Amino acid sequence: MLSSLTIKNILLIDLVELEFKTGLNTLTGETGVGKSVLLDCLGFALGWNKKSPSVREGAQSGEVTAEFLISTQSDLIKVLKEAGMPKSETIIIRRLINKSDGRKRNFVNDKNVSVDFIKRLSVKLIELQDQTGNQILLNEKSHLQFLDKFAGLGPMIIEIRKLWKEKEFLKKELDREIAHQESAELQKTYLKNAIEEMRLFDAQKGEEEALDLKRRQVRESKKNKEKFEKIDELMSLISLETDISDLIKLLDLTRQSLGDIVDESISALDKTLLEFTHARSEIDKLMERQNFDTFELENIEERLFKLKGLGRKYNVNPNDLPKLLDNMLVELEKANSDDNKVARLKKDLEKVSESYEEKSNNISTNRTNAAKNLDQIIMDELKHLKMADCRFLTQISPVKPSSSGVDDVVFKVATNQGSEFSKLQVISSGGEMSRFLLALKVCLTNQMQGTTMIFDEIDRGIGGATADSVGRRLAMLAKYGQIIVITHSPQVAAHGDHQWKVEKIQSKNTLPLTKITELKHQDRLIEIARMLAGKEISAEALAAAEKLLVKA
Repeated sequence: MLSSLTIKNILLIDLVELEFKTGLNTLTGETGVGKSVLLDCLGFALGWNKKSPSVREGAQSGEVTAEFLISTQSDLIKVLKEAGMPKSETIIIRRLINKSDGRKRNFVNDKNVSVDFIKRLSVKLIELQDQTGNQILLNEKSHLQFLDKFAGLGPMIIEIRKLWKEKEFLKKELDREIAHQESAELQKTYLKNAIEEMRLFDAQKGEEEALDLKRRQVRESKKNKEKFEKIDELMSLISLETDISDLIKLLDLTRQSLGDIVDESISALDKTLLEFTHARSEIDKLMERQNFDTFELENIEERLFKLKGLGRKYNVNPNDLPKLLDNMLVELEKANSDDNKVARLKKDLEKVSESYEEKSNNISTNRTNAAKNLDQIIMDELKHLKMADCRFLTQISPVKPSSSGVDDVVFKVATNQGSEFSKLQVISSGGEMSRFLLALKVCLTNQMQGTTMIFDEIDRGIGGATADSVGRRLAMLAKYGQIIVITHSPQVAAHGDHQWKVEKIQSKNTLPLTKITELKHQDRLIEIARMLAGKEISAEALAAAEKLLVKA
């Protein structure tokens, strides 16, 4: 509820301090005195206006403060909490504007905030019904919201929006996954072939270094064997054994003539023959140790060539081939598991779609039932508002599924008996349109939830008994929340629980001032009489005004 509004140095206002009450609050005054200024100032405070009001001439800055009383259970508490503000039963919005540079400062409960934050609060604090409100009623996209609000489908709408969002997400995920798997099949084929190739080759960690070492060893063995073969070939050319044996035999024959003198020579020759034989045996042994195998070297070089080629093929170091194989096995396993993802997504989508269909059908049934009730209640309200010949129809048509369900809702009206139903645009009178809006608001009184509603000249174009009926419905609506009405109708004003008079004060050699005064009974009587008769207030006008107040 709007508890107070303070305006300082804005337009023609130097200082206005208003304390609003619960119930029906009416603001009256002659045309041009500045009743709209109040809305401009309140709109500025709540961040509605794109264009800021002017600072009063002679002042350096202007200020508007709006104070609201809220319930501690209100959704507004959550908004305050998100902004780091303590829980409070009061919201004080204060906006200041500097005249020199147009700079503005914004505060909520003395904390500096953005205009966007104020707007978040304002939509839950104030609901303005003016000619713009009529335009909302003409916008057929709003009709579904009106019906859902009347039917109390808020929780169901939240649920179906959640299902729709989930459904659309799963559809996108499924499409993405199907497209992904088309390319994944190629990747899987590649992985399978690569894994088979590497498994068949069976590369080992550190194999390149091992093969390289083995190759060097085999090559060295080959060189050594070739050398020993040359040595053996040379030694085979040496007939040292035969020659020494012959020498020993000849020396032994000389023993008879020379005696033992030849023994030393024979002994030396025997030793030489023994050492030569030993040397030859050792050389043979060394040759046997050179296990060079031509085929082994070829195999090593072939293995090494293929190993390096496999590394180049998969763009890794040959030593990393075993690790690459492990990674490919993991990747293939994941790719195979992804095969089930499409099936899972299809199953999930089917389940969510079934839930969406069930909920949307349920909502459609509720809307159909609510539409019948709404039509009857609206027509009853229109009778009270002196539009008894009007007929109202809530038309529900099937549409493509959306976050709101499968229904399209359009309000239609037949303004005369026997005429066909047409769209609301056929109502040319602003007063009639306003009464339609009022009838809808009366039907939605249980949805106000403490929101302050402001009606700007809802009585435009009507008078007499019709205006009185409008006043009565506004008074009834005000029982469920605070209503503020800017009106030119004495009948509407008379139904107010509280009344303020807006007037322009013009003094000589001074700027005009907008003055707003709360009226007591006698002052109300005079003001309503003025509204009835004009500037010249007669006894008859006063009597008529008193009759209106008593009747109200």
